[in-house]
Amino acid sequence: MSDIIILGAGAIGRGYLPWIFEKGRYDIIFVDSNKELVKKLNERKKYHSYRAKNGKLEELVVNVKAAYHSSEFHISNHPDVEAVFMNVGPRNALSAAACLNGVKCPVILSENDPQTVVLVSSALNYERVYFAVPDVITSNTASADLLAKDPLAIITEDGVMFIDEGAKGLKGDINFCTTAELNNQWTAKLYLHNTPHCITAYLGALVGATYIHESMQYPDNKKIVSGAMNEMLTALKLKWDIPHSFLDWYAEKELQRFSNVLLHDPISRVAREPLRKLDLEGRLIGAAQICLSLGFTPRNILTGITSALLFENEADEDRHLSFLRKTLSPKHLLTYILGLRKGEALEVVMRDRLPKIVSELEALIERSRGRK
Repeated sequence: MSDIIILGAGAIGRGYLPWIFEKGRYDIIFVDSNKELVKKLNERKKYHSYRAKNGKLEELVVNVKAAYHSSEFHISNHPDVEAVFMNVGPRNALSAAACLNGVKCPVILSENDPQTVVLVSSALNYERVYFAVPDVITSNTASADLLAKDPLAIITEDGVMFIDEGAKGLKGDINFCTTAELNNQWTAKLYLHNTPHCITAYLGALVGATYIHESMQYPDNKKIVSGAMNEMLTALKLKWDIPHSFLDWYAEKELQRFSNVLLHDPISRVAREPLRKLDLEGRLIGAAQICLSLGFTPRNILTGITSALLFENEADEDRHLSFLRKTLSPKHLLTYILGLRKGEALEVVMRDRLPKIVSELEALIERSRGRK
């Protein structure tokens, strides 16, 4: 059997990808920066991935050929590789690619940022680097009872893997797409999944929820998330030539996903790196900019942006955002930290509405305490 290299043994890499490969055809090798995880994978040589499908969990025992710390792996030591999958996060894609110099197989990036393909391809001086859109929600953990049986257990959905057709040849449950098809999938995922998904997480963090599905159990949160979804649905229908029936189906699918109690998707995973989520062209600020450019104010997305600014987690890479928010004036926070231009529509709207939205979120927090 030939090898599949998976850089990033987290939610997508460890939880979802093993389900898509043709059974018995490939050996899986993981590469990760978490030394303890690498040690456990090497000791156990297998773990359980569970797939939520039709209201039940299916079980897959994943055999691990080997696991390496990212500092100890290089592709030159593995001549029989069918493909490399990278799932390390956009911030880490370039540094993670260093171990792939001299690669001769397709490199497939599921990094929530098409620009990473350009960066990695340029760094490796290699053309066979392809974008992928995993249409799936995957937790990076599992429920307490499953973890008691296997500490490496992880839960994923029954999703669909869309990959640039240039990577054709891999055998498995994969939808190889034209550029146009992949762009439609990416646009839908960015704005109808990523935007409301992270808003669900930030609202959940405010009310003290642990998992995404718990956040959706708060009526205030669900109303804001549904409102943000409708705002993006309106924007996409106005701005892109994507079939409206597909967009309607996608939006409804996502709202159901966020409420799936089987997934145990941690808020800490979805909410992590809030400054990246607040990128000028990304899922929150970028989404709000699109709505404003189309002539309407996305009230619920503005609430989502504010909830991201209020996110506090001492273990998070962007934990300094909390200090900046408390130290700087709204004007300076919006321009110096988020990068909005003074006087542009979103800067004016956010500066005007920020105190009121914060007050509304504080009231939301107070109401949530009555549910506990």
